[in-house]
Amino acid sequence: MGMEKLLSRSASLLAISLVAGTFIGCGSKDASPPPRTGAVTYWQDVAPIYNEKCVRCHQEGGIGPFPLNNFLDAMTEAPLELARITEGTMPPYFMVHDGSCGSFHDETTLTAAQKDTITAWVNGGLQEGTPAALDLPLQPRLTGAVDVSTPVFAPVAQGGQLALFDEYRCFLIDAPTDTDTFLTAYDVSPGDPSLVHHVIAFVVDPTRAGRSGITGMTNAAIMQALDGQSPDRAGWPCFGGAGDGLNPSAEPVVWAPGQGIVEYPQGMGVPLHAKDKLVVQVHYNLVGVAQGGAAAAKTERTDTTAIHLRFAPTVTRQLAFLLPDPFLESLGNATPDSLPPRQRDTAYTWTRTGRQIGVTLAAGVDLVGVVPHMHGRGLRQTMRLGDSCAAHLENWSFHWQKFYFYKTYPRITPTTPIQVTCEYNTFDDAEAVLPGWGTRNEMCLAVLMVAL
Repeated sequence: MGMEKLLSRSASLLAISLVAGTFIGCGSKDASPPPRTGAVTYWQDVAPIYNEKCVRCHQEGGIGPFPLNNFLDAMTEAPLELARITEGTMPPYFMVHDGSCGSFHDETTLTAAQKDTITAWVNGGLQEGTPAALDLPLQPRLTGAVDVSTPVFAPVAQGGQLALFDEYRCFLIDAPTDTDTFLTAYDVSPGDPSLVHHVIAFVVDPTRAGRSGITGMTNAAIMQALDGQSPDRAGWPCFGGAGDGLNPSAEPVVWAPGQGIVEYPQGMGVPLHAKDKLVVQVHYNLVGVAQGGAAAAKTERTDTTAIHLRFAPTVTRQLAFLLPDPFLESLGNATPDSLPPRQRDTAYTWTRTGRQIGVTLAAGVDLVGVVPHMHGRGLRQTMRLGDSCAAHLENWSFHWQKFYFYKTYPRITPTTPIQVTCEYNTFDDAEAVLPGWGTRNEMCLAVLMVAL
């Protein structure tokens, strides 16, 4: 994901605002089906469960690879679905949510009774039962949104140890509002999902001074200079942030593989002023689609990505976003940290206080949600706040990342110790694995959504 170099900034909480939101889940909170006597059938027992928890994705035109709202497809895919249900990868919800490590909303998951019903149907001969009509759940759609889009762009990998098959490009877009407002929800439609590794939208006040070290230049002047460096291509290079020297006021939009509609918790939002601009960063991943050597990898494909934004005139609480990753930050050291090669399970642990990651308010902040992030070698991630386990994600999937929202908000104060452990499989690597922005590098990031 390319939240990457943002992490190296030691800004205050109010200046650090990135959002990654909730992602598509399949269904809502359910009541377990009543016990049945006799044979378990698809239509009478399993179809209602699938319809509530899975069909939002697994229907014709949905993001699931096959439908589950008809008997033939459900029967054909039954062994695969049973295996995924048993291992806990479907519906995709990888945060441990049994109360042992944080209290999370888990409406998309199957209950034990529902799992037992599906297992009994598969093991009992996959009986069809009497066909019945189902009211299919609508595919996820963000209503009331306005759209912005990136220009048509053909990426070219930048090469080098930290971006072997990657290009990070930023595009300037007018904010689609003529009044001061609050962003409360978003969705992203990548034009070519095989190219787009992530999307981040930064809120940039053109009149604001640039970051520390940029003397006498506003954000507007810096963006003009950045854009002028490559007049033959749209936008400008921007590893990690919105561009060298830019000083965003918020980063309220992030899309990553597996993410769907993002709706902030009720009554919460990120301010967007009429004078603001949006800088949209796209990380193009050319692994598997590029032609030519690593230093000149490119593709004939192009992308234009749409971002759907929903606003509200007021909110009761403002959101901010913290992105600590000392593993990535170690690139600034004379000898960066690294992961040992040829290990099936190797761990990296970092510890910081709330103040060190940007919590400056004496009363602290409420932790609303968390999204763990690693790259392709990731196995699991655990976060502790003080003596308490706050989040433990198993079965990390690079292609299904999401925000996990708390039922009960943990509090982070400036003195709260925060410890994150990431575990990786480096067995296929012949050399030590460096942190970095490239898809072939690694990260140990916990994106924290906090309410002020």
